[in-house]
Amino acid sequence: MKWRRKFLRWCLPPGVLNRLNALSHLEERLYELELRCARLAALALRANYGNLFAEELGREFGIFSEHGEDGMLLWVLEQTGAPVKRFAEIGVEHGRECNTAILGFVLGWDGLMLEADPVRAAAAERLVRQMLKGRPNRIEVRRVRVTPDNVNDLLGAGELAVLSIDVDGMDYWLWKAVRSVRPRVVVIEYNASFGREAAITVPFQPDFNPAAAHPSGYYHGASLAALEKLARQKGYDLVAVCSAGVNAFFVRQDIRPAGLPSARAEEIYRPHAARCHKHSPEEQWDLIRHLPYERV
Repeated sequence: MKWRRKFLRWCLPPGVLNRLNALSHLEERLYELELRCARLAALALRANYGNLFAEELGREFGIFSEHGEDGMLLWVLEQTGAPVKRFAEIGVEHGRECNTAILGFVLGWDGLMLEADPVRAAAAERLVRQMLKGRPNRIEVRRVRVTPDNVNDLLGAGELAVLSIDVDGMDYWLWKAVRSVRPRVVVIEYNASFGREAAITVPFQPDFNPAAAHPSGYYHGASLAALEKLARQKGYDLVAVCSAGVNAFFVRQDIRPAGLPSARAEEIYRPHAARCHKHSPEEQWDLIRHLPYERV
């Protein structure tokens, strides 16, 4: 509670307060590690004891991803193949909870992690150093704000198996600007609060901040329909979305196997599961419908 935090700041010496904050952070990290151990145990046990589980796991599971994107991404890559084991992700935060960490930390891929926030980028760099001790693969972390003007220079040329974009704002405009590489698979966050059918995006703003744009946090990025439309223009098909209603998966048309069918946005759209605990999809849209949009 706010009053309790204020009281503690008022009555405790700064040194004691810093120790309490550190312990609180440590408790959160221990919980996160326990959760990952439980997920790994579930994956290991399901092969032999599947009939004892209360629900079906399906293709989704998360070890490093925020939701079930780890399992979805590996499933897509298993269908498409990945001759070159290299990825790039824009917006990795601290690196512990992003879409491509499983590729670099578990499967041994090379990659590029880009993050604008200096504190989070430094944390991601420390994590990479620890995770890659004694391993031959290479992951580069860069602290940089990625824009449509510099994205091609940052990604460079050459083969790229996976590109992930999650910047909570200008996601649509960044992917639209990518020309230097044609990754086999693209994972990009969509904004389920924009609804199932409208092909809309937040207009381009170089200094966009979702926290300042609207107090709800619902105003950012692009709708699934807008991303599907952009994907087709760039030669990609929409193949899946995660059940949390956060990330969409696209596969390059020339390498998509027949066994991995394409889908339409209105068919596989999922609402944002966490936001629906507070507001229905219709209520989410009502809160932000008056704000500026660009139809694509």
